[in-house]
Amino acid sequence: MFLRQLFTTGIVLSAIVCVTPVANATLPPEVRKELSELMKELKDVNSLVKKKEVDQAKEIIKKVEDRITELAIPEDEKDRAYSTFKGQLEKTKNLIPVSFEHEVAPILKDNCLRCHGAENPRANLRMDTFNGIVKGGQNGVPVSPGLPANSTLVLRMASPDDQLRMPKDGAKLADADIKIVARWIEQKAKYDGNDRNAPIGESTEEKKEPPKPVNVVMADGSETVSFKDDIAPWLVNICVGCHSGDTPRGKFGFTTFEQLLQGGPTGSTIVPGKPDESYIVDLVLRQEPLKMPQGQAQLKRSQAVALETWIREGAHFDGKDAKAPLRDIVPTAAQLAAAELAAMTDEEFAARRIAETTALWKRISPRTEGTTATTTNFYFYGTVSNERLKQLSEVAETHLAELTERFSLPAGEQPFRGRLAVFVTKDRFDYEEFNTILMNRRTPKTVSGHSTVSANFETAYVAMHDVGDTESASALTTEQLMNSLLSQSYLTRDGANLPDWLKQGFGMMESGLTSDSDYLKAIPGRAGKAVSTITEPGKLFDDGTLAPEEVGEVGYQLVKFLQSRGGPARFKELVGELRKNPNAARAVEQVYGNSAAQLGQLFLQSGGK
Repeated sequence: MFLRQLFTTGIVLSAIVCVTPVANATLPPEVRKELSELMKELKDVNSLVKKKEVDQAKEIIKKVEDRITELAIPEDEKDRAYSTFKGQLEKTKNLIPVSFEHEVAPILKDNCLRCHGAENPRANLRMDTFNGIVKGGQNGVPVSPGLPANSTLVLRMASPDDQLRMPKDGAKLADADIKIVARWIEQKAKYDGNDRNAPIGESTEEKKEPPKPVNVVMADGSETVSFKDDIAPWLVNICVGCHSGDTPRGKFGFTTFEQLLQGGPTGSTIVPGKPDESYIVDLVLRQEPLKMPQGQAQLKRSQAVALETWIREGAHFDGKDAKAPLRDIVPTAAQLAAAELAAMTDEEFAARRIAETTALWKRISPRTEGTTATTTNFYFYGTVSNERLKQLSEVAETHLAELTERFSLPAGEQPFRGRLAVFVTKDRFDYEEFNTILMNRRTPKTVSGHSTVSANFETAYVAMHDVGDTESASALTTEQLMNSLLSQSYLTRDGANLPDWLKQGFGMMESGLTSDSDYLKAIPGRAGKAVSTITEPGKLFDDGTLAPEEVGEVGYQLVKFLQSRGGPARFKELVGELRKNPNAARAVEQVYGNSAAQLGQLFLQSGGK
């Protein structure tokens, strides 16, 4: 199932079915027996769903989840039996049909309509009606029924790249919300409203009571507790997961500040100025035992006291938009890290790079001290001689000057903030350790270097083996390899997650190979052999289609092929589109006007040449 793949392979950080058992953990016999009984109850859910008795199926699941909460099983007792139970529980929950109108539409309304509503929709994509969603926009239809792995709606929500993830400039959606959307698509993306042209979430027979009006009072600076800094972070990270969507826990949902003040069916959740009359204070601070938060999440007493103080001071709002999702108020870990880096001076950033480089090397070879060479734009570190590092650093500066002349930077901007670190190893074993220890991957014999540049230059380095100065039909020289890797780093200097074929193809074009080079002459034959077994041309542009040892040379041929169909200007446009669009096939089609399958077929017909 795609859902298992989606939530266990890193697209979204939390696993959907797997709970890793703690070493030597053992459940008490009575708890193990109860889990067995609960699993038996879960077996009834499948037949109830088939008979369309969904409400009864949901009641069983809720009963089981509530009982697990009551058991409060300690982490050090969770063994393989518990892991098996949790896996079965999640599989069972996935059987419940997902309602577009009641579950998916609220997520889209809260997070997508500011950019994709009726007024000036981005990329010509309207998502305020179901018909607008299935019609799609200039980048295609965002939903592929039954195939969440091919649906950009899910891919953009779940992307680990802040520049690609949607909602734009907002925090990543809760994993639970992304799972709901992915499950709905996997269940064929069915529509359960009455009118496909009606506003989403408003086309069912059920009439909801209009929300009661609230008075949002903006902060004036006299407060001792900030909602934005002291309250919103734990509300988002601990509470919103249960109190969002169309069926929030206790029928009290708050994804915005206004909804928080509106309260739920139990009464006045928050009464500004009166914590004693605010039900939420009882739940998190005064009841014995405390009722909230449920499950294993823990709220510090200092946080609960801060909530009480904030309410006593009038429950003032110090954000920008009380109607915006609370998640937009709380910076993500990546945003906090970016802000910290942005606040550094150039000198601090350069010192940080040196410290990071030393720390990385210690992980690779803790007993070996490296030699160093520092230039304006590079910090070389390696196990070759000082003379060799100095020679390579001079070549690197010359090559960078050529790159910046052909591919200019914005005025006043440095090529690599804090310098680009360049690791050069005398022994191949040390280079292979970079891949084994830092990248958790094997090193093909034909691969002798790689580059890594993350957003905001948080991490920026090239790692390579000094292969020598003799070029052959099967190997680049050290200088050519370094030039290729530096060019890849320059292309991805903004942290963009570009396809490997594009990065390595561009790097090889900028490596300094001459037209009479034996290596260059051998590329077409090797590339042609590498692509000869490809049966789906459209996948040629996707990462993972080519082996690591093939991607550089095939990438070189692909870059040449694409430049022959529109010149450098069209290719530059493709690079720009790929920075925005994580779907390489769609980006290629957007720029070249032909489908990825058509272009791939033309490339294959040329024998990869």
